[in-house]
Amino acid sequence: MLALPLILFVLVVFLWPVARFLALSVDNSDLSDNLTRTVASLDGWNPAQGLPGEDTFVALVDDLARARRAGRDGLVGQLINQRLVGTRFLVIKTAKDAAAGKFDQRPLREAVLAAYPGWSDVSLWRTIALQRSAYTDYYLLASLDLQRAPDGSIEKAPADKAVFLEILWRTVWISFVVTMICAVVALPLAQAIVSAPPVRSRILFALVLFPLWVSLLVRTVIWIIVLQKNGPINSALLAVGLTDHPLSLVYTRFSLYIAMVQVLLPMMVLSLVSVMRRIPASYMRAALSLGASWLTAWRRVQLPLVMPGLLSGAAIVFVFALGYYITPTLVGGPTDQMISSYIAFYTNKTLNWGMAAALSVQLLLILAASAILFWTAAALLRRSAATS
Repeated sequence: MLALPLILFVLVVFLWPVARFLALSVDNSDLSDNLTRTVASLDGWNPAQGLPGEDTFVALVDDLARARRAGRDGLVGQLINQRLVGTRFLVIKTAKDAAAGKFDQRPLREAVLAAYPGWSDVSLWRTIALQRSAYTDYYLLASLDLQRAPDGSIEKAPADKAVFLEILWRTVWISFVVTMICAVVALPLAQAIVSAPPVRSRILFALVLFPLWVSLLVRTVIWIIVLQKNGPINSALLAVGLTDHPLSLVYTRFSLYIAMVQVLLPMMVLSLVSVMRRIPASYMRAALSLGASWLTAWRRVQLPLVMPGLLSGAAIVFVFALGYYITPTLVGGPTDQMISSYIAFYTNKTLNWGMAAALSVQLLLILAASAILFWTAAALLRRSAATS
Protein backbone atom coordinates (compact mmCIF):
# COMPACT_ATOMS: atom_id res chain seq x y z
CA MET A 1 0.00 0.00 0.00
CA LEU A 2 2.83 2.40 0.76
CA ALA A 3 4.14 2.02 -2.78
CA LEU A 4 0.71 2.71 -4.36
CA PRO A 5 1.22 6.50 -4.74
CA LEU A 6 4.54 5.88 -6.44
CA ILE A 7 3.02 3.29 -8.78
CA LEU A 8 0.13 5.63 -9.66
CA PHE A 9 2.55 8.51 -10.20
CA VAL A 10 4.64 6.44 -12.64
CA LEU A 11 1.54 5.17 -14.45
CA VAL A 12 -0.13 8.56 -14.83
CA VAL A 13 2.85 10.82 -15.37
CA PHE A 14 5.17 8.50 -17.32
CA LEU A 15 3.78 5.25 -18.71
CA TRP A 16 0.37 6.50 -19.90
CA PRO A 17 1.66 9.58 -21.81
CA VAL A 18 4.48 7.52 -23.36
CA ALA A 19 2.05 4.79 -24.42
CA ARG A 20 -0.30 7.39 -25.90
CA PHE A 21 2.54 8.94 -27.88
CA LEU A 22 3.88 5.61 -29.17
CA ALA A 23 0.35 4.61 -30.23
CA LEU A 24 0.47 7.44 -32.77
CA SER A 25 2.94 5.32 -34.77
CA VAL A 26 0.04 3.08 -35.88
CA ASP A 27 -2.85 5.54 -35.59
CA ASN A 28 -4.68 6.25 -38.86
CA SER A 29 -8.01 7.38 -37.46
CA ASP A 30 -7.63 10.98 -38.66
CA LEU A 31 -7.69 9.82 -42.28
CA SER A 32 -10.08 6.90 -42.01
CA ASP A 33 -12.62 8.93 -39.98
CA ASN A 34 -12.54 11.97 -42.29
CA LEU A 35 -12.66 10.05 -45.58
CA THR A 36 -15.14 7.39 -44.52
CA ARG A 37 -17.41 7.53 -47.58
CA THR A 38 -14.58 7.96 -50.06
CA VAL A 39 -12.65 4.98 -48.74
CA ALA A 40 -15.82 2.86 -48.65
CA SER A 41 -16.61 3.72 -52.28
CA LEU A 42 -13.10 2.62 -53.28
CA ASP A 43 -13.69 -0.86 -51.85
CA GLY A 44 -13.12 -3.24 -54.75
CA TRP A 45 -11.61 -0.52 -56.94
CA ASN A 46 -8.48 -1.58 -58.84
CA PRO A 47 -5.91 1.09 -59.88
CA ALA A 48 -5.52 -0.77 -63.19
CA GLN A 49 -9.09 0.26 -64.00
CA GLY A 50 -8.08 3.92 -64.08
CA LEU A 51 -9.84 6.69 -62.19
CA PRO A 52 -12.74 5.75 -59.90
CA GLY A 53 -16.30 6.51 -60.93
CA GLU A 54 -18.82 9.25 -60.23
CA ASP A 55 -19.90 7.79 -56.87
CA THR A 56 -16.38 8.05 -55.49
CA PHE A 57 -16.05 11.69 -56.55
CA VAL A 58 -19.41 12.47 -54.93
CA ALA A 59 -18.21 10.78 -51.72
CA LEU A 60 -14.91 12.68 -51.89
CA VAL A 61 -16.60 16.07 -52.23
CA ASP A 62 -18.95 15.23 -49.36
CA ASP A 63 -16.12 14.03 -47.10
CA LEU A 64 -13.91 17.03 -47.84
CA ALA A 65 -16.80 19.46 -47.31
CA ARG A 66 -17.49 17.92 -43.90
CA ALA A 67 -13.79 18.01 -43.04
CA ARG A 68 -13.63 21.68 -44.06
CA ARG A 69 -16.62 22.60 -41.91
CA ALA A 70 -15.07 20.70 -38.99
CA GLY A 71 -11.76 22.50 -39.49
CA ARG A 72 -9.91 19.27 -40.26
CA ASP A 73 -9.25 19.74 -43.98
CA GLY A 74 -5.72 20.97 -43.26
CA LEU A 75 -5.01 17.83 -41.23
CA VAL A 76 -6.39 15.59 -43.99
CA GLY A 77 -4.28 17.40 -46.58
CA GLN A 78 -1.20 17.13 -44.39
CA LEU A 79 -1.64 13.39 -43.81
CA ILE A 80 -2.21 12.64 -47.49
CA ASN A 81 0.76 14.84 -48.38
CA GLN A 82 2.97 12.77 -46.03
CA ARG A 83 2.14 9.71 -48.10
CA LEU A 84 2.16 11.43 -51.51
CA VAL A 85 4.20 14.64 -51.56
CA GLY A 86 2.69 17.60 -53.36
CA THR A 87 -0.99 16.91 -52.66
CA ARG A 88 -1.61 19.06 -49.59
CA PHE A 89 -2.88 22.20 -51.29
CA LEU A 90 -4.85 20.11 -53.80
CA VAL A 91 -6.81 18.54 -50.93
CA ILE A 92 -7.26 21.82 -49.04
CA LYS A 93 -8.40 23.80 -52.10
CA THR A 94 -10.80 21.05 -53.12
CA ALA A 95 -12.20 20.93 -49.58
CA LYS A 96 -12.66 24.70 -49.58
CA ASP A 97 -14.60 24.65 -52.87
CA ALA A 98 -16.61 21.60 -51.75
CA ALA A 99 -17.68 23.35 -48.54
CA ALA A 100 -18.59 26.47 -50.55
CA GLY A 101 -20.88 24.40 -52.79
CA LYS A 102 -18.94 25.09 -55.99
CA PHE A 103 -19.26 21.51 -57.21
CA ASP A 104 -22.97 21.55 -58.02
CA GLN A 105 -22.63 20.56 -61.67
CA ARG A 106 -23.19 17.03 -62.87
CA PRO A 107 -21.40 14.86 -63.61
CA LEU A 108 -19.37 15.80 -60.57
CA ARG A 109 -16.33 13.83 -61.62
CA GLU A 110 -15.73 16.03 -64.67
CA ALA A 111 -16.32 19.19 -62.63
CA VAL A 112 -13.71 18.20 -60.03
CA LEU A 113 -11.18 17.15 -62.65
CA ALA A 114 -11.71 20.35 -64.62
CA ALA A 115 -11.13 22.47 -61.50
CA TYR A 116 -8.30 20.36 -60.07
CA PRO A 117 -6.55 18.09 -62.62
CA GLY A 118 -4.41 16.69 -59.80
CA TRP A 119 -7.25 14.29 -58.97
CA SER A 120 -6.56 12.51 -62.26
CA ASP A 121 -3.47 10.96 -60.62
CA VAL A 122 -4.30 7.29 -60.02
CA SER A 123 -1.56 7.01 -57.38
CA LEU A 124 -3.42 9.60 -55.27
CA TRP A 125 -6.57 7.46 -55.32
CA ARG A 126 -4.51 4.37 -54.53
CA THR A 127 -3.09 6.20 -51.51
CA ILE A 128 -6.60 7.10 -50.30
CA ALA A 129 -7.85 3.56 -50.89
CA LEU A 130 -5.20 2.21 -48.48
CA GLN A 131 -6.63 4.25 -45.59
CA ARG A 132 -9.45 1.82 -44.81
CA SER A 133 -8.34 0.91 -41.32
CA ALA A 134 -7.95 3.11 -38.26
CA TYR A 135 -4.52 1.56 -37.90
CA THR A 136 -1.58 1.72 -40.29
CA ASP A 137 1.92 0.36 -40.59
CA TYR A 138 2.94 3.27 -42.81
CA TYR A 139 5.05 5.10 -40.21
CA LEU A 140 6.73 1.98 -38.79
CA LEU A 141 7.66 0.77 -42.27
CA ALA A 142 8.92 4.23 -43.25
CA SER A 143 11.09 4.35 -40.13
CA LEU A 144 12.76 1.15 -41.40
CA ASP A 145 13.14 2.49 -44.97
CA LEU A 146 10.31 0.26 -46.17
CA GLN A 147 6.95 0.92 -47.79
CA ARG A 148 3.89 -0.83 -49.15
CA ALA A 149 4.00 -1.70 -52.85
CA PRO A 150 0.85 -1.16 -54.97
CA ASP A 151 0.05 -4.89 -54.59
CA GLY A 152 0.25 -4.61 -50.79
CA SER A 153 3.62 -6.30 -50.36
CA ILE A 154 6.47 -4.68 -48.45
CA GLU A 155 9.36 -3.28 -50.47
CA LYS A 156 12.36 -1.02 -49.94
CA ALA A 157 11.67 2.71 -49.98
CA PRO A 158 13.20 4.82 -52.78
CA ALA A 159 16.77 5.98 -52.16
CA ASP A 160 15.69 9.59 -51.54
CA LYS A 161 13.42 8.42 -48.69
CA ALA A 162 15.64 5.66 -47.25
CA VAL A 163 17.47 7.64 -44.56
CA PHE A 164 16.30 6.27 -41.24
CA LEU A 165 18.30 3.03 -41.02
CA GLU A 166 21.48 5.05 -41.49
CA ILE A 167 20.38 7.40 -38.72
CA LEU A 168 19.57 4.49 -36.40
CA TRP A 169 22.94 2.87 -37.08
CA ARG A 170 24.71 6.22 -36.59
CA THR A 171 22.96 6.72 -33.25
CA VAL A 172 23.95 3.27 -32.01
CA TRP A 173 27.54 3.66 -33.24
CA ILE A 174 28.06 7.10 -31.67
CA SER A 175 26.58 5.84 -28.38
CA PHE A 176 28.83 2.77 -28.49
CA VAL A 177 31.99 4.78 -29.17
CA VAL A 178 31.15 7.28 -26.42
CA THR A 179 30.57 4.39 -24.00
CA MET A 180 33.91 2.80 -24.88
CA ILE A 181 35.81 6.09 -24.52
CA CYS A 182 34.12 6.75 -21.16
CA ALA A 183 35.07 3.27 -19.96
CA VAL A 184 38.72 3.62 -21.01
CA VAL A 185 39.05 7.08 -19.44
CA ALA A 186 37.04 6.31 -16.31
CA LEU A 187 38.89 3.14 -15.28
CA PRO A 188 42.24 4.76 -14.40
CA LEU A 189 40.46 7.85 -13.08
CA ALA A 190 38.29 5.81 -10.71
CA GLN A 191 41.29 3.76 -9.67
CA ALA A 192 43.20 6.96 -8.89
CA ILE A 193 40.29 8.27 -6.78
CA VAL A 194 40.04 5.03 -4.80
CA SER A 195 43.79 4.60 -4.33
CA ALA A 196 44.57 8.21 -3.38
CA PRO A 197 44.87 9.37 0.25
CA PRO A 198 41.54 10.53 1.73
CA VAL A 199 41.99 14.27 1.20
CA ARG A 200 43.26 13.93 -2.37
CA SER A 201 40.56 11.34 -3.11
CA ARG A 202 37.83 13.76 -2.01
CA ILE A 203 39.30 16.54 -4.15
CA LEU A 204 39.46 14.28 -7.23
CA PHE A 205 35.91 13.08 -6.59
CA ALA A 206 34.68 16.68 -6.29
CA LEU A 207 36.37 17.55 -9.59
CA VAL A 208 34.52 14.67 -11.25
CA LEU A 209 31.19 15.76 -9.78
CA PHE A 210 31.68 19.48 -10.46
CA PRO A 211 30.54 19.37 -14.14
CA LEU A 212 27.25 17.82 -13.01
CA TRP A 213 26.42 21.03 -11.16
CA VAL A 214 26.58 23.00 -14.43
CA SER A 215 23.75 23.06 -16.94
CA LEU A 216 24.06 20.62 -19.85
CA LEU A 217 23.43 23.47 -22.27
CA VAL A 218 26.24 25.55 -20.74
CA ARG A 219 28.66 22.61 -20.80
CA THR A 220 27.87 22.01 -24.48
CA VAL A 221 28.18 25.67 -25.50
CA ILE A 222 31.54 25.86 -23.74
CA TRP A 223 32.89 23.27 -26.16
CA ILE A 224 31.81 25.43 -29.11
CA ILE A 225 33.88 28.28 -27.65
CA VAL A 226 36.86 26.04 -26.87
CA LEU A 227 36.95 24.27 -30.24
CA GLN A 228 36.12 27.13 -32.59
CA LYS A 229 38.79 28.36 -35.04
CA ASN A 230 39.84 31.29 -32.84
CA GLY A 231 39.38 29.32 -29.63
CA PRO A 232 42.05 28.33 -27.11
CA ILE A 233 42.71 24.88 -28.66
CA ASN A 234 43.50 26.26 -32.11
CA SER A 235 45.44 29.15 -30.57
CA ALA A 236 47.60 26.68 -28.61
CA LEU A 237 48.20 24.51 -31.69
CA LEU A 238 49.24 27.56 -33.72
CA ALA A 239 51.43 28.82 -30.89
CA VAL A 240 53.47 25.59 -30.60
CA GLY A 241 53.68 25.24 -34.38
CA LEU A 242 51.74 21.99 -34.72
CA THR A 243 49.65 23.57 -37.47
CA ASP A 244 49.95 26.65 -39.66
CA HIS A 245 46.23 27.29 -39.94
CA PRO A 246 43.21 26.93 -37.61
CA LEU A 247 41.64 23.48 -37.67
CA SER A 248 37.92 22.85 -38.09
CA LEU A 249 37.32 21.12 -34.76
CA VAL A 250 33.75 22.11 -33.96
CA TYR A 251 30.64 20.82 -35.77
CA THR A 252 32.42 17.54 -36.47
CA ARG A 253 32.16 13.96 -35.17
CA PHE A 254 35.33 14.67 -33.17
CA SER A 255 33.74 17.57 -31.29
CA LEU A 256 30.61 15.51 -30.73
CA TYR A 257 32.60 12.68 -29.12
CA ILE A 258 34.51 15.09 -26.87
CA ALA A 259 31.39 16.93 -25.71
CA MET A 260 29.39 13.76 -25.05
CA VAL A 261 32.27 12.06 -23.22
CA GLN A 262 32.78 15.12 -21.04
CA VAL A 263 29.09 15.14 -20.13
CA LEU A 264 28.69 11.40 -19.53
CA LEU A 265 32.06 10.55 -18.00
CA PRO A 266 31.02 11.35 -14.38
CA MET A 267 28.30 8.68 -14.56
CA MET A 268 30.81 6.00 -15.51
CA VAL A 269 33.25 7.17 -12.82
CA LEU A 270 30.57 7.15 -10.12
CA SER A 271 29.56 3.60 -11.03
CA LEU A 272 33.17 2.37 -10.97
CA VAL A 273 34.12 4.14 -7.75
CA SER A 274 31.14 2.66 -5.92
CA VAL A 275 32.36 -0.84 -6.83
CA MET A 276 36.09 -0.25 -6.43
CA ARG A 277 35.68 1.05 -2.87
CA ARG A 278 34.23 -2.32 -1.83
CA ILE A 279 37.27 -4.24 -3.14
CA PRO A 280 39.87 -4.79 -0.40
CA ALA A 281 43.28 -3.37 -1.31
CA SER A 282 44.84 -6.51 0.12
CA TYR A 283 43.81 -8.44 -3.01
CA MET A 284 46.14 -6.42 -5.22
CA ARG A 285 48.92 -6.50 -2.61
CA ALA A 286 48.60 -10.30 -2.38
CA ALA A 287 48.88 -10.69 -6.15
CA LEU A 288 51.90 -8.36 -6.26
CA SER A 289 53.55 -10.22 -3.39
CA LEU A 290 53.21 -13.46 -5.34
CA GLY A 291 55.28 -12.04 -8.17
CA ALA A 292 52.71 -10.72 -10.59
CA SER A 293 53.39 -7.41 -12.31
CA TRP A 294 51.05 -4.51 -11.48
CA LEU A 295 49.36 -4.75 -14.87
CA THR A 296 48.90 -8.53 -14.58
CA ALA A 297 47.57 -8.25 -11.03
CA TRP A 298 45.13 -5.47 -12.06
CA ARG A 299 43.96 -7.40 -15.13
CA ARG A 300 43.50 -10.77 -13.39
CA VAL A 301 42.44 -9.66 -9.90
CA GLN A 302 41.05 -6.13 -9.94
CA LEU A 303 39.35 -6.00 -13.34
CA PRO A 304 37.05 -9.05 -12.84
CA LEU A 305 35.88 -7.56 -9.55
CA VAL A 306 35.30 -4.18 -11.23
CA MET A 307 33.26 -5.64 -14.09
CA PRO A 308 29.83 -5.24 -12.38
CA GLY A 309 30.48 -1.51 -11.98
CA LEU A 310 31.83 -1.29 -15.51
CA LEU A 311 28.72 -2.95 -16.91
CA SER A 312 26.41 -0.73 -14.86
CA GLY A 313 28.29 2.39 -15.95
CA ALA A 314 28.31 1.27 -19.58
CA ALA A 315 24.57 0.63 -19.48
CA ILE A 316 23.87 4.07 -18.00
CA VAL A 317 26.16 5.92 -20.42
CA PHE A 318 24.92 4.00 -23.47
CA VAL A 319 21.25 4.56 -22.64
CA PHE A 320 21.78 8.27 -21.97
CA ALA A 321 23.83 8.64 -25.17
CA LEU A 322 21.12 7.02 -27.29
CA GLY A 323 18.66 9.75 -26.42
CA TYR A 324 21.02 12.72 -26.62
CA TYR A 325 19.58 15.73 -28.39
CA ILE A 326 21.13 19.05 -27.27
CA THR A 327 24.80 18.09 -27.66
CA PRO A 328 24.58 16.57 -31.18
CA THR A 329 22.39 19.46 -32.30
CA LEU A 330 24.80 22.14 -31.06
CA VAL A 331 28.29 20.71 -31.67
CA GLY A 332 27.69 17.97 -34.24
CA GLY A 333 27.82 18.42 -38.00
CA PRO A 334 24.95 17.78 -40.43
CA THR A 335 25.96 14.10 -40.73
CA ASP A 336 26.32 13.67 -36.96
CA GLN A 337 22.71 14.23 -35.95
CA MET A 338 21.21 11.40 -33.93
CA ILE A 339 17.72 9.97 -34.00
CA SER A 340 16.47 12.25 -31.21
CA SER A 341 17.12 15.26 -33.45
CA TYR A 342 14.81 13.79 -36.09
CA ILE A 343 12.16 12.99 -33.49
CA ALA A 344 12.27 16.63 -32.42
CA PHE A 345 12.18 17.74 -36.07
CA TYR A 346 9.04 15.73 -36.85
CA THR A 347 7.40 16.80 -33.58
CA ASN A 348 8.14 20.53 -33.70
CA LYS A 349 8.73 21.41 -37.35
CA THR A 350 6.57 19.23 -39.60
CA LEU A 351 4.02 18.14 -36.94
CA ASN A 352 4.37 14.60 -38.27
CA TRP A 353 3.63 12.95 -34.93
CA GLY A 354 3.18 9.53 -36.51
CA MET A 355 6.75 9.47 -37.84
CA ALA A 356 8.10 10.92 -34.58
CA ALA A 357 6.31 8.14 -32.68
CA ALA A 358 7.60 5.48 -35.09
CA LEU A 359 11.20 6.66 -34.63
CA SER A 360 10.60 6.65 -30.87
CA VAL A 361 9.47 3.04 -31.13
CA GLN A 362 12.74 2.19 -32.91
CA LEU A 363 14.68 3.95 -30.16
CA LEU A 364 12.69 2.12 -27.49
CA LEU A 365 13.39 -1.24 -29.15
CA ILE A 366 17.12 -0.45 -29.21
CA LEU A 367 16.94 0.43 -25.52
CA ALA A 368 15.13 -2.83 -24.77
CA ALA A 369 17.67 -4.86 -26.76
CA SER A 370 20.51 -3.06 -24.97
CA ALA A 371 18.93 -3.73 -21.57
CA ILE A 372 18.63 -7.44 -22.41
CA LEU A 373 22.26 -7.49 -23.58
CA PHE A 374 23.57 -5.82 -20.44
CA TRP A 375 21.36 -7.96 -18.21
CA THR A 376 22.64 -11.13 -19.94
CA ALA A 377 26.25 -9.98 -19.58
CA ALA A 378 25.73 -9.25 -15.88
CA ALA A 379 24.07 -12.66 -15.32
CA LEU A 380 26.95 -14.45 -17.09
CA LEU A 381 29.41 -12.47 -15.00
CA ARG A 382 27.67 -13.47 -11.76
CA ARG A 383 27.55 -17.11 -12.88
CA SER A 384 31.24 -17.05 -13.78
CA ALA A 385 32.10 -15.53 -10.39
CA ALA A 386 30.01 -18.13 -8.57
CA THR A 387 31.68 -21.08 -10.32
CA SER A 388 35.25 -19.75 -10.08
